[in-house]
Amino acid sequence: MSRLIIRILERNETPTDDVGTALDWVDHTLQWAWIRSDQSFVQGETTASALFTQLAPLIEAESDINSITVVIPSEQVLMLSCSVPGRNSGQIRQALPYALEEHVATDIETMHIAVGPIKSGQPIDCALIENEQIGLWKSWLANYEIDADVLVSQAQLASSETNDCAIFINGHQATIVNNQTSATIERDDLVAMLEPLEIDNIFIIGSALTDLERSQINTDINITEQLDGTMYLVERLTKDNPINLFQGEYAVENSKGSVQKQITKMVKLAGLWLVVYLGGLAMQGGWLSYQADQLAQANRESYAELFPQDSVPITAAQLRRRFEGKLRSQGRQDSVAPMNFVQLLSDTAPIFGTKGSLQSLSYLQDRKEMIFEMELKGYNHVDQIQTELKGRGVDIEVISARSIDGGISARLRAKYIK
Repeated sequence: MSRLIIRILERNETPTDDVGTALDWVDHTLQWAWIRSDQSFVQGETTASALFTQLAPLIEAESDINSITVVIPSEQVLMLSCSVPGRNSGQIRQALPYALEEHVATDIETMHIAVGPIKSGQPIDCALIENEQIGLWKSWLANYEIDADVLVSQAQLASSETNDCAIFINGHQATIVNNQTSATIERDDLVAMLEPLEIDNIFIIGSALTDLERSQINTDINITEQLDGTMYLVERLTKDNPINLFQGEYAVENSKGSVQKQITKMVKLAGLWLVVYLGGLAMQGGWLSYQADQLAQANRESYAELFPQDSVPITAAQLRRRFEGKLRSQGRQDSVAPMNFVQLLSDTAPIFGTKGSLQSLSYLQDRKEMIFEMELKGYNHVDQIQTELKGRGVDIEVISARSIDGGISARLRAKYIK
């Protein structure tokens, strides 16, 4: 699974009389980083309109993108931290706008509030952005078909330690982030803004300090420069979990990484396997039905060979009644004899019918035994017939057996075990 991070650098204005349309269709210059499942990544720079053209080879090679994170400029998002009384998260959420209201210059109702983890008795980190501004970002993402599920600002990815200061340098401007607050200033004012701050570490992102700027900064402060701003953001995103601005009414529905979507995929997969299973059962049922029809046809053909002058019975019940009638018509004195033959035939026929093809049968009344000539698929079927009929009280003796094309021809003697 892959993750795409997009960083907004600057805007390329499109002349138009409609201001709203201009904001929705600004062709921003972007830096992007494609993070693979093994945490290696590829990066590049392009415009919004050419983004997916540039990413096409990666999408084709790496399959779908699991998550898209968009990093917007810091000045559009206000970072605040405040303590709010409340017994549970519900009460704290209700009181949060009133606690934040004294820290913002505009009407709090015009602001969208995104919050981090809420724990009773602990300060709550918040990210505030104008409702109009986040609405424009959603429209912009939709216009360029960027299906982002995470929206953060650069300031949110800076170190949260109070003695650390992160400085994002972009041309003649610099954004300073310290202790959950940020400010974008002209680069000429950078050193002056750092003087009142009590900091131990400075992280310079995007560009190196000039010799003059470095000489004016207190030598006790440790300075770390990260010239590749995109790499810095990737490292921060993989280590930290910044506040996602897509919350509340702006939450992304059906995001790619959502648990609901994973459950839906599992349900669809289970449904597919159920269809395959039912299809297999249907095929098995059809095959068994075909085998039963073949066995019934073989029985009718055998009866026609034994009694060519009679009409062929259709069902097994008719076959049994025909045999009983023929035995009675011969005037046998022993009334038990027909029943012995019929019973022996009834017990053996189901087993013989499933193991092979019956060629002929004869019944010796004085010995109360029946001779079968059958074609079987293998010698192991003879053992199976002996085992299964022994459970019914019938003894099977092999008179002879020889190999033929496709199996064996066997002559079997069946009689009840005394």
